[in-house]
Amino acid sequence: MSPAPKKRSTILVLVGAVVFVLGTGLAALATRGSDGGGGAPAAAAVTTTIPPPGSVAPPAAAAPLAGFVIPNGHQAIALDVPFVNGVAGYAKAGDHVNVFGVFKNQAANASLPNPAAKLVLSDIEVLAATTPVGANATYVLSVDVAQAEQLVYLASFEGSYLTLARDKQGQLTTVGRTPKNEV
Repeated sequence: MSPAPKKRSTILVLVGAVVFVLGTGLAALATRGSDGGGGAPAAAAVTTTIPPPGSVAPPAAAAPLAGFVIPNGHQAIALDVPFVNGVAGYAKAGDHVNVFGVFKNQAANASLPNPAAKLVLSDIEVLAATTPVGANATYVLSVDVAQAEQLVYLASFEGSYLTLARDKQGQLTTVGRTPKNEV
């Protein structure tokens, strides 16, 4: 004879609760940082976790984004660039990059005619990076408001390349390259 319907549902609820508790515990152990804690930064600034655009979880081919600290006076901006233009996956969180603009649609200013390539920002900190092989790379960069404007302009109307910056490189400047001064 089978157990009464009320007892069977109680057993199923109890089994479901046990599976939930065990699953939650295993997930917590699997995502725990190597420091034995939750892996959260011990900084007083803002800590944020950002999934890649348009998804709840990172794509399977990409490394998951970790939380990061936005320095005071800065903001985080995501820059989506073609894989090769984005240092082919070599830049990672904590690195510094230089951002070069490729001006092809309209003159950047009177001294830099079309087309042109010019160093726009130098020594910019990478807060997070998602670089699936063969797909666009997304870099979350730490910038001030004026630098954010420059990146929004490049992403909206022109093109950009990133280069890895050397440690303690400092600020760089260039004259830019046009067809007139190419060689």
